[in-house]
Amino acid sequence: MAQTYRIRFPKWLWLTLAIVTGFGAAFGYMVYIANGVVVGDLWGLPGREQRIAVAQHQARIGLLSCVLLQFGVAGALFSYMDRESYRLARIVWAFVISLAVTTACGFAILLYMRAVR
Repeated sequence: MAQTYRIRFPKWLWLTLAIVTGFGAAFGYMVYIANGVVVGDLWGLPGREQRIAVAQHQARIGLLSCVLLQFGVAGALFSYMDRESYRLARIVWAFVISLAVTTACGFAILLYMRAVR
């Protein structure tokens, strides 16, 4: 009988993946908010229907990328946690911590933009 080996990724790799995808999710949310502001500014102006449609489409893409990357953060944190605890508790804690990681990454992006400007 052939022996199979499972590939085990180091814990630091899961944590790094969570932080990187957290930055992506925060940036996607910022794109969503920015395009929503653009739509609000252009709403009601004559001849701007095409630009409004493009901004709404870009806002949807930003929100979709934010949600998908948020699942990536939660999945990376779920894999980072110890396997001895209950599965439901790990899922809930991964979701809660992923929101905190994404919020912290969003604040880091905003602070960087303010420092550069």
